[in-house]
Amino acid sequence: MPPDYCFPFRGESITVLNAAISHNAADARAYYYLGNLLYDMQPEEAIRLWEQSRKIDDSFATVHRNLGWAYYRTQKDAPKAIASYEKAVACDAKDPRLYIELDGLYETGNVSPERRLALLEKNHETVAKRNDSFLREIMVLVLVGRYDQAIDFLANNQFHVREGGGEIHDVYVDAHLLRGVRYLMNGKPEEALADFHAASEYPENLSVGRPQTDSRAPQVAYHVATACEALGDASKAKEFYTKSAGQRGGRSEVRFYQGLSYLKLGQKSRADEIFDELIETGKQRLSEKATEDFFAKFGEGQTPQARQASAHYMLALGYRGKGQADQAKAELEAAVKLNVSHLWARAQLAELE
Repeated sequence: MPPDYCFPFRGESITVLNAAISHNAADARAYYYLGNLLYDMQPEEAIRLWEQSRKIDDSFATVHRNLGWAYYRTQKDAPKAIASYEKAVACDAKDPRLYIELDGLYETGNVSPERRLALLEKNHETVAKRNDSFLREIMVLVLVGRYDQAIDFLANNQFHVREGGGEIHDVYVDAHLLRGVRYLMNGKPEEALADFHAASEYPENLSVGRPQTDSRAPQVAYHVATACEALGDASKAKEFYTKSAGQRGGRSEVRFYQGLSYLKLGQKSRADEIFDELIETGKQRLSEKATEDFFAKFGEGQTPQARQASAHYMLALGYRGKGQADQAKAELEAAVKLNVSHLWARAQLAELE
């Protein structure tokens, strides 16, 4: 069977594989299988065995992939891991799983969105075969401002989301909100309003149900209000500013939009409470000594660098809400430097500039 279908898991196999290596030291697969068996308990020995397998057969994509995983997870060496994954892709460009993991490494390693997109677009046919790899391509399209294409992909494909995997709806909301903001800045409030209303929907093809509490709702309502205001509909604008300000359960960064809504409603003291809270949260997060999670994009955590970027972003929102544009811009620049893929820090910085 191909190596993808042959994954030894029994301790007894160690003796067999050692014997196989003794009998034929040029058998790349024996080193590979033995590395698979040992990785959990003896990762450095597994790496040594996989490197020997690679030395014998440099065209073996899976061993390059395993080494990329281990270089990052065990040795915490992102550039080395990326190089190994790129070699895996060069050996087997038809495996969409490789693009998911490599793009996650690119993001964690602060690789430019343009470089990320170039790889995904070049291999679009393969990437689009799996929802999770396809979603990464869509995410990067949003990141570089190609909202029309991202929205087209989201609208015209069926996605099957695993339980708890609602990330695709956030990407959908981001694409519509950011395209709407662009329309608004270009003097097209009607088109902006259509996008802002779309951001509040839960299309069936995304396979994500509407939750009891929509954490993005205050942000969406605020943007709807801005478009209504631009269209001269003061009554509707006030309705949606009130809706944004009054909702509960939003994320920390979404509170920024509630603060802006309070300002629009003439409740500056309540707005300042939110902005001061965001500044305090940002400062606290910067001072925390976070536990390092070097394999964040392959799990649920964040790297220390990404956490710092989020803290600077929180500070920027607080300063921007209080009208301190220079401080806000400095914090946004720090956030984007630490995490070039921080979508909303990039968007806010572009607005200020």
